[in-house]
Amino acid sequence: MYFFFNKIKTIKQNKLKYYDFMKWNNYALFISVILITLSIIVLLYKGLNWGVDFTGGTIIELHFKNPINKINNTRLLIQKLYSSKIEINLVNNNHNLTLKLSKNKSILKDKQIIDPKLVNLIKKLYKQKFIIKNIEYIGPNIGKNLIFSGIATIMVTLIGIWIYVGFRFEWHLAYSIIISLLHDLIITLGIISIFYIEVDLSIISSLMSIICYSLNDSIVISDRIRENCYKLNNYNIYKIINLSINQTFKRSIITSLTVLTMIFVLYIFGGIILKNFSLIMFIGVIFGTISSIYIVSSIALKMGMNINNMISYK
Repeated sequence: MYFFFNKIKTIKQNKLKYYDFMKWNNYALFISVILITLSIIVLLYKGLNWGVDFTGGTIIELHFKNPINKINNTRLLIQKLYSSKIEINLVNNNHNLTLKLSKNKSILKDKQIIDPKLVNLIKKLYKQKFIIKNIEYIGPNIGKNLIFSGIATIMVTLIGIWIYVGFRFEWHLAYSIIISLLHDLIITLGIISIFYIEVDLSIISSLMSIICYSLNDSIVISDRIRENCYKLNNYNIYKIINLSINQTFKRSIITSLTVLTMIFVLYIFGGIILKNFSLIMFIGVIFGTISSIYIVSSIALKMGMNINNMISYK
């Protein structure tokens, strides 16, 4: 590791010394195109496993006198009993249990009466009485509106980012950054579809976080490329990009490893509620780091970016 980082240097004795990251750019683009193509095929064929928030169902809030736990067992047993999607949350210092269940007519015997089988199951699990605080219904129209809102939020975010980078960077870099964000988003969605991970509001949050993280990393490298184009305009763009990646590489790796460590801890100790969120974040950060190093600069090169473009944009 020391030898590798020791090779990454800036300007010394009027010569550029660096590790040649860009010699792998064609391979990186080829692999990315394959992954994006496979992800799109999977998304078109399998689609996404939308959660209760998006498909509609029933929300039941129960209040217990004493704090409770074992929500993992509750989830598995209720799924086995009704063959329904279910989301479980503990609130109010573990005194309130919130159940979100997909549509199943047998869950409720009446609008405010829970199926006795469910009542008995919960009593056996927690060995105490409870009261029903609230029962709500999520209709299919509300679910469709939430799906539309989630997609619209991501699209508006991407458009806002496109406007921002369009003003800040020369258009080759601006378009490359947007393409790299789409690259991260599509591949992550493809993985979600392949493993049939349930898409709830936490997954939408993780996708937004991935976009922000990848954008930050891409801007750092792109900004360094721009600065070096002004300082070293007697070098070709290929060398400038390589130098810029080398100068920011250590920072990118340390930042990514720190974030991945925190996400891993969250996955292990955050409970079942945060497992999908942290898993998708972990995957997204990895692809976001790779795309910020290879995809942004590689696409900009393929689109014809050169020193004159960067200098004239100032």
